[in-house]
Amino acid sequence: MEMDSLPNGNSAVSNPNSAPDPTASAPPSSKLNHFADSVKLEHQFLRVPFEHYKKTIRTNHRVFEKEVSAVISGVAEAADRNDMSRDEAVSHLSSLVSRLQGLKRKLEEGSRVEHLQAQRCRARLNHLELADAENMFEWNNMKVKRILVDYMLRMSYYDTALKLAESSNMQDLVDIEVFQEAKKVIDALQNKEVTPALVWCAENKSRLKKFKVYTLSHGFSASVTELIYRHPALHQINHMLQ
Repeated sequence: MEMDSLPNGNSAVSNPNSAPDPTASAPPSSKLNHFADSVKLEHQFLRVPFEHYKKTIRTNHRVFEKEVSAVISGVAEAADRNDMSRDEAVSHLSSLVSRLQGLKRKLEEGSRVEHLQAQRCRARLNHLELADAENMFEWNNMKVKRILVDYMLRMSYYDTALKLAESSNMQDLVDIEVFQEAKKVIDALQNKEVTPALVWCAENKSRLKKFKVYTLSHGFSASVTELIYRHPALHQINHMLQ
């Protein structure tokens, strides 16, 4: 017995051998999956320059507040003095003007550094935006070079790392400055100078506490001393904190 056809002429029973709907979504390709996994590993690649950028902004802000507050206090102090002679007033105001001029130079230098760090952040974002399934070979090639530079820096091959970065035109894509800062601390400690290490700990005090590494008021804790004197550990901590 035949079944009545539907008004549109199609059979009520679908054909099991019918072709699949071409509009159905296809499973993601292995290349796209690999690309997505690769991008997830770029967290440190973006975090380091952004942390430096934020640190520079905070430093410039603190310098501005400190110097302006000192100048305002100096003006108020001069205004409250009734026994100040003309020459003393001129000398006092001249010192305040000199301090403001010094502040201007500091802010100009800070602005220059901020601009360079913002440029580095933008360069890394642009680098990630260039990555796609059709450009994976070139993108991965650059990534391998980045990894090589990072490895050389951790192994203290600074000159070789710098030459590779310059020859590949990827200075903004690697963290050479971070390791150079660590090298200054290491060189100072080798010369039995602890001041740079103390400054480094003071600058990173909040982050050291975050990782449960505490400094003492007149020196280092045992764990900090050990980390600083062991070169790879200092590289790793400095790279992580910065």
